[in-house]
Amino acid sequence: MIELLVTSFPFILRVLYLRWKGLPITLYSVHRALFLWFVMALIVFFAVFYYYPKSFTGIVPFRTVPVVAEAGGTVTEVFVKGGEHVSVGDPLFAIENTSELAKVEIAQRKIVEINAANEAAHLEVETAQAALEAAVAALKQAEITLADHEELRRRGSAAYQPSQLERAQSQRDTRAAEVDAATSKLSTARVQANAIIPAQLESAKASLKQARSDLDKTRVHSFVDGTVEQLTLSVGARAAQAAMSPAMVIIPDRTNMESGRIVAGFSQVSRREIYEGMAAEIACESNFHIGMTNTVLPARITRIQTPISSGQMAPSGRLMEPAERAKRGQVVAHLDLVHPEHQELLVPGSGCIVQAYTTHLKGPLEGTFTAHVIEALGIIKAVGLRIKAWLGLASGIGLAGASH
Repeated sequence: MIELLVTSFPFILRVLYLRWKGLPITLYSVHRALFLWFVMALIVFFAVFYYYPKSFTGIVPFRTVPVVAEAGGTVTEVFVKGGEHVSVGDPLFAIENTSELAKVEIAQRKIVEINAANEAAHLEVETAQAALEAAVAALKQAEITLADHEELRRRGSAAYQPSQLERAQSQRDTRAAEVDAATSKLSTARVQANAIIPAQLESAKASLKQARSDLDKTRVHSFVDGTVEQLTLSVGARAAQAAMSPAMVIIPDRTNMESGRIVAGFSQVSRREIYEGMAAEIACESNFHIGMTNTVLPARITRIQTPISSGQMAPSGRLMEPAERAKRGQVVAHLDLVHPEHQELLVPGSGCIVQAYTTHLKGPLEGTFTAHVIEALGIIKAVGLRIKAWLGLASGIGLAGASH
């Protein structure tokens, strides 16, 4: 409509000329002016819509965190309410934990038992060490006795008796065997005290850690700072473990960068004209009001998503039919507000109209008079955006027959 008004001056001038001359205004007398009007309007329409792409699918995105129980069970306590703000580590709800408490107690008793066995094992090492020392002393005494009898035999003494020599040799062999047995027993006691018992203790500690982990899972905590919404949980209900049916949803607090972020989908034809750093304006429905202040906010395109969603493929049991993807996807662009103070005006999830502006035409037309004319036509889209905001306001309050 604005384009028609801007290009209507040939027709208006022709009508004024005919009036001044007192000539009748007929189709024949204004047909050239009408044709020129049509041609100029067509050119302006094409230039404006091509070089100034618009999107009616802009949104203010936000994240949600579904809260589920890692271990299913009956809810015993709910610590939060809908709309309440929570911080990282705050408890959300608890489930029945009798079996988990029992496992923790069993694991703790097992550690106490192994610690007692460890003390006994070290006492066994000391006992085996003492027994080995006694066996070594007895062996030395038996070797001394055997050496005395062998000396008597070597000298041919009358006190020498072969039976006593044999008895001394047998006693020496017995003491040597006792030393070997005591050594083996000491080694066994040391392995038990220094390897087996510590391994059992570490295994028991791991079991206790696992039991405590399972117990901690019965009390669900928040992992983000945010606001609790859609709380469907109550005491006595069964806590779901599937993210498809969460107990509640937490909307995380938005960072400064996220607070001023808008995502919009443009026609694929606009892909050649939109670029990072491109100037734009946004008008979100949640900002429409009778005063029209802070309704249209300046922004810039900061990132353009290269892939187009309609072309994505996923493995399945059959081949993809291109006809199933007949609906053409959009070029997704991310925009940030120019002025940080406008961030608080954006309502998460709000729908927006996004108007992009070509402020520096590139290519063959760069620097030409035509380029300057095309760049000046942005005022038409700027006025049109504000008119659409007024129409959106009228539609939103029911003046234009909107159902909502």
